[in-house]
Amino acid sequence: MGNGIRFDGIVGDSEYGTVHDFWFELDRLGQQGVAEVSPRFVCWATPPSCRSGRAEHASKRVDNLATYSPAFTEQAWAEHTIKLTTRGPAVWKVKSAQVQLVAQADPSRHGKSVPTDRRYWLIVAHNPKTDETKYLVSNASASTDVADILRAMWARWHVEKWFERAKQEAGLGAFEVRTYISLIRHWLIGGMLMLFVAEQTESLRKKRPGDVRTGHDRHKRRHLAAVVPRPTRSEPSQPDNQYHQHRTAISYDSRKKRDEQAAL
Repeated sequence: MGNGIRFDGIVGDSEYGTVHDFWFELDRLGQQGVAEVSPRFVCWATPPSCRSGRAEHASKRVDNLATYSPAFTEQAWAEHTIKLTTRGPAVWKVKSAQVQLVAQADPSRHGKSVPTDRRYWLIVAHNPKTDETKYLVSNASASTDVADILRAMWARWHVEKWFERAKQEAGLGAFEVRTYISLIRHWLIGGMLMLFVAEQTESLRKKRPGDVRTGHDRHKRRHLAAVVPRPTRSEPSQPDNQYHQHRTAISYDSRKKRDEQAAL
């Protein structure tokens, strides 16, 4: 982004969103973003009446704002359905309000912190099915539809699934790194590998369209599996219980010999 690259939106987890400077840098770059924040993240739902060290004028935790602030308690929950998730469609109940972040923090707990001039979105999303609550912050303009912000945030699912496939299905799960450069190298290797797999898959589908698996093909395979007998095991023709007893005895004798040799 420092080289002039712009995106429709930047999404991140609480490791990014909880850092105030992260939002200020996005503002400086003119880049819109949305990220999750921890319940301990602090801001103001209403501008402080004065700059004071008293607790009532200090910034508040977002979980407390969602529970007690009139900016949230005086509005009804709005339902939003997320279609693409690991477990299928999910319904989230959402409340949102414009807040001010901490532009300059005082080291004391109830210090004379300074709020930002501009306001940001604070979104509270609750999943009734799992009883999970997420707190989201976005620097989108006040005229932005909250549904668009949520749509951008939930798009992380595609990114997470992409990394999951690159690690599990492409065999890169054991790649362990400790530095940022190594992390970027891992990301590039995964991207190139997934691109190669996607291109080869598309090429094979064009060359051999009959190999594309369909529901009819799966039905045929299940039918063949039902009528074709399974190959028999090439073991001695003994009843199963006698065969396993025989193998256990051999294993016991072999282990006993190894222990005796180790004792010598």
